[in-house]
Amino acid sequence: MSVLKNALECLVGLNNVSFRESYDPILFEYVSNWIFSMDYIPWLWAMFGSLLVGLSGVLPLLIIHVDETDILKQGASANFLKVLLAFAVGGLLGDVFLHSLPEIWERELSTGGRHGFSNGLLILTGLMVFVMAEKIFTVIGDMAEQNAATNKIPENNNIKDVAMTHKKHITGYLNLLSNTIDNFTHGLSLGGAFLISWRSGVFTTFAILVHEIPHEVGDFAILLKSGFSRWDAAVFQLLTASGGLLGSLAALVFSGAANSIEARTSWIIPFTAGTFLHIALVTVLPDLLKEENPKESMKQLLALMSGIGVMACVAIFVE
Repeated sequence: MSVLKNALECLVGLNNVSFRESYDPILFEYVSNWIFSMDYIPWLWAMFGSLLVGLSGVLPLLIIHVDETDILKQGASANFLKVLLAFAVGGLLGDVFLHSLPEIWERELSTGGRHGFSNGLLILTGLMVFVMAEKIFTVIGDMAEQNAATNKIPENNNIKDVAMTHKKHITGYLNLLSNTIDNFTHGLSLGGAFLISWRSGVFTTFAILVHEIPHEVGDFAILLKSGFSRWDAAVFQLLTASGGLLGSLAALVFSGAANSIEARTSWIIPFTAGTFLHIALVTVLPDLLKEENPKESMKQLLALMSGIGVMACVAIFVE
């Protein structure tokens, strides 16, 4: 760091005595010390890391090119989207079984295995909460449709369209909620890592980015299937980054508490694992199983295995 400071001083002429004396020496020293000690400001770097992870949600917008008018009908775009959805299923399953569950088991071992039943219950709770939410919104949408038909509401009335839009988007909204909660746990990790050291924080940020980029591609595909436009999907993906910022702040604010913030929020990981299982196995996979074209089925199977493989590589070589 001192080498960088000296180089910058030479570049801008700060070694020139007359130049330095033309400025308030106290102010100069304060600004200089602040700039070159930024790596020792944990909250600043934790926020930066969280924002960087959040920006990864925009990456799919740049690499996924799908004709939105063709998404839920037929053609090359529809087949490509199904391949992405299969990759999303693999990524979600890999996230649950190769990342979340091992982390839960490690915590159980550290506490003498006292929370096995409660963690299992939390996983089931996450799954069932999303099942119930999807059923409730579906029933509400059906009731609005039936009400529009029973009362013979004119065709130019938009109630039916609104009901269908809500039914269409519910999977996407549930996925966004899961991601926001998941990002909160990532924020906790980043905040805690930067409290330890700058090096630890940077490595943790890299590990989360490697883990999140393939995950974000899958999430983007799920949002497209749910009826979001490409730009809307990117915007909502960015909004989920707020969970990461809140997680980082929570880790930093409560770092000195008697009971660590990680202990207080230990229920989040198993709960989120349950929500991921619902999205992968209940919402997305059943539609993929209806594929009748052998060639497309093989592509989807390979994409699913690739999603699992990517998460396995992250778990083995990065985490």
